[in-house]
Amino acid sequence: MIKSISILTIILFSGLSTYAQSYEIGAMLGGSNYHGDIAYNIVPAETNLSGGIFYKYNFNEYWSMRPTLSYIEISGADSNFTDYKLRNLSFRNKMAEVSNIVEFNFQPFSNKAIHNRTTFYALAGISLAISKPEAQLDGEWFDLRKYGTEGQKYSQLQLAIPFGGGIKLAISPNFILGVEVGWRKTFTDYLDDVSNTYPDLTQSGSVLQRLSDRSREVSDSGDPLSNAGDMRGDPGLNDWYFQTAFTIAYRFTPIQCAFKINHFK
Repeated sequence: MIKSISILTIILFSGLSTYAQSYEIGAMLGGSNYHGDIAYNIVPAETNLSGGIFYKYNFNEYWSMRPTLSYIEISGADSNFTDYKLRNLSFRNKMAEVSNIVEFNFQPFSNKAIHNRTTFYALAGISLAISKPEAQLDGEWFDLRKYGTEGQKYSQLQLAIPFGGGIKLAISPNFILGVEVGWRKTFTDYLDDVSNTYPDLTQSGSVLQRLSDRSREVSDSGDPLSNAGDMRGDPGLNDWYFQTAFTIAYRFTPIQCAFKINHFK
């Protein structure tokens, strides 16, 4: 009986060890930025802290799948561009994102001695983010989606297609360091709450009017510089955001058993 239990325990333990060899857990930390109606070029000064945790399944030495939970903040301001200063819009968006990423290694990469310790890799997948654009007015942050600054309604949940690449290095059989850049192609133009035209607002001085048209804050007369129907953004171009991050992962490797099953007879 003791021998049978010992054999069964070794079989189960060996199986779990082999199963665990294909998994990693890790974290990433870096910066995020955006491209859209309030930033036609990337503004380094608008780079914000971002990070995440992930759980990776390695199918083989080339292909992996990586579910990831991330915090990504983006921001922008017309004051960064001479052409936009009179529009005077600004925002921030603190997003929680869940994604499923597929990685492809350009070199065979695993804990086996015959494989490379470093490799470049490409990534692509799908993500879903909770988007909440906000603007600061009189020292207070307002949820722009609730106000409908262009008379619009849009979902707080936004799909995107992440893609990019990176490089990783196994500093030991278990620990892997890396750095990657991942762009997100979105299907919305409202990460920054700017897309179309100015609405017809009759409530002069209301919070909605002040959030929608902020040109009065920089005009010499104190009056708004736009009219209802004037272009506020470019509806033909959706917003993008991206993340550059350092990564660290722990790779589970099998524990080698000192005895083989056929030793037990």
